[in-house]
Amino acid sequence: MPRFYSPNADFSLKKFILADAEELHHLKNVLRIKKGEKIVLFNGKNEEAEGIIREISSQNATIEIFNVKRISSRNTPKIILACAIPKKSKFEIIIEKCTELGVDEIIPIITKRTEIALKDERADKKLTRYKTIAISAAKQSHRLTIPEIHPIMTFSDAMENLSQNTTVLIPSLMGKPQNLFKTIEGLRKTEKISFFIGPEGDFTPEEYAFAQEKKAIPVSLGPTVLRVETAAICSISCANLYFSI
Repeated sequence: MPRFYSPNADFSLKKFILADAEELHHLKNVLRIKKGEKIVLFNGKNEEAEGIIREISSQNATIEIFNVKRISSRNTPKIILACAIPKKSKFEIIIEKCTELGVDEIIPIITKRTEIALKDERADKKLTRYKTIAISAAKQSHRLTIPEIHPIMTFSDAMENLSQNTTVLIPSLMGKPQNLFKTIEGLRKTEKISFFIGPEGDFTPEEYAFAQEKKAIPVSLGPTVLRVETAAICSISCANLYFSI
């Protein structure tokens, strides 16, 4: 059944009015769903429900709610991705794929070797676009939550903030990085794990030194040099696989 997202959906009620213009357009004009057809609604709060379209107008759709599904708790760490923004639309691919893989939060970061500059209005538009992609990927992958997309931060700010309340892992080819799976194995009872992914050209030695100062753990993703998007997807995929077992 097609899925629709509404953060205001209250599944304790028997009916819900879908009035979001974008979702209503998708329901009516793209999928051409008719009165009497079934859909799935989710609110991004670990809840979803099946519904039957009872009425459709130009302003809204009335949906009768049944078969509510809730997930009340989790026993695995939250996974956070802090990733340097690559050129072109690669960061959109990162958001889409990592959302499918279960990432909880994504932080776009600017590093010393980041090759793009996003400021003010352009940064706001990008952030809106990133959130739209996360919602779409969550709908497609049948997630019950939407990953939080944070505003763009500098590497130092993100590292400073995340090192205070998460275990930070930083994939690296420098020095003697630890095996990723062996490292994750020791973090099962950790509440939050953060992955820092560098830009094309990698983090600078100064950035690695700052990460080391903040107790970030260097880990290996294998012997080859990975592109930004590959490293991000690989990291979240490995964490998702390990904690799903």
